[in-house]
Amino acid sequence: MCEDYNALTETIDQTSKVHFPPNAQKRLRRFTASEASELIGVSTRYLGMIADEIELETERDGRNARSYSLSDMNTLRNALAEKAGYDTPKGIGYMPRRRDGDPMRVVALSNFKGGSAKSTTAIHLAQHLALRGYRVLLLDLDPQGSASAMFGVPPEKTDDDATSYAFLRSEDPRPISEVALKTYFEGLDLVPGGRSLSYWEFDAPRVSVEAKYHQGQLLSRVAELKERLSSGLLNIEQSKNVKAEIENLQQEVRDLWFDRAYFARLSWALQDVKDDYDIVVCDTAPNLGYVTNAAMFAADHLVVTIHPQWLDCESMAQYLYTYLRQQQEFEQAMTSISGANYEVAKSLHYLITRHDTNSSPEALVIGMLRNHLSNVLHNVMVKSSAIAEAGTYQQSLYEADRGRFTRKTFERVMEAMKAVNQEIEHIITSSWGRK
Repeated sequence: MCEDYNALTETIDQTSKVHFPPNAQKRLRRFTASEASELIGVSTRYLGMIADEIELETERDGRNARSYSLSDMNTLRNALAEKAGYDTPKGIGYMPRRRDGDPMRVVALSNFKGGSAKSTTAIHLAQHLALRGYRVLLLDLDPQGSASAMFGVPPEKTDDDATSYAFLRSEDPRPISEVALKTYFEGLDLVPGGRSLSYWEFDAPRVSVEAKYHQGQLLSRVAELKERLSSGLLNIEQSKNVKAEIENLQQEVRDLWFDRAYFARLSWALQDVKDDYDIVVCDTAPNLGYVTNAAMFAADHLVVTIHPQWLDCESMAQYLYTYLRQQQEFEQAMTSISGANYEVAKSLHYLITRHDTNSSPEALVIGMLRNHLSNVLHNVMVKSSAIAEAGTYQQSLYEADRGRFTRKTFERVMEAMKAVNQEIEHIITSSWGRK
């Protein structure tokens, strides 16, 4: 097994040096005027007029046709929003970032069965939101690090101190703001995943059990001191000292809840960047382990990806049962910590992915899901070779060269991807009170 690992690692390393040299950096392509106008929501003619009005220098091809970088589009968005009134419905349409009073929203993609296109969905959703002008943080919480690799950050070469593990760990945690990396998508930052995340699957329960044991010892000591205090045998000074010790011990008990409540660790860590981003997208591992639980607890919106086949539906039933039980336990634990009833409004939606539109059995499964599950997204992500082909170049559909694909195939998958991402975007903005 060791020989296999060394051989495979060496092959990957050599291949990376050929296709992705050490100094190579991924760059986002430029967008045509029609693409830019669609993303911003104005006509190509009006977009050109605004570009001229603010004297924005854009690149032109041999036919004198404009092309726009994402930075150009964000500059134009700001100009349009300012012109329309930043907080007016029209201004919000141009620049949809959250306004004062709108909280940062966390979206987690989850399923404990692999192959449901969870990482693909997370990557494309994060990029879609960045292209729309939001400030986005993509948290790769998967030890496999697929999302990180897509952004040119190979997980096997990423130091433990520079992954999501760095802010989850109990010993010497780093703030998220120190770990987040700028990407070649303006407005989209990444916290890489990697194998170090698997360490937390062992670390979290150990720390939690040790904290529970220590709490028990402290509470026993508190009980002893309270018994002494009620005995009536202490003088005023002794009583004062015992009361102070009880207070200190009770504070230690409360502090230990932060070690026991591993599931809330991501929620607490995100407080560091709550003013820096509009939306956080979490790509989780295909399981319901400790890291995934932390992401699901932190999420305002949970999107469960489902491949429409019968075995996946049976797996989904087990997933939901486990998820519901865990969430109840987490809420009870948080009630114990806060001393008040703990309830957080979350939305749970199901996204059908990798759907073969020519498959009658899959159509029947989709019908069943829509009849028995609430909040199944209206739009479906279709199965397409274009996604896999783009992935071989470490590119998403938004980055890929359309010339590599059959026009009909590419337009079909892009239409589906756009519809799915817009529906999820609408769920997020609706939570901000927008129509």
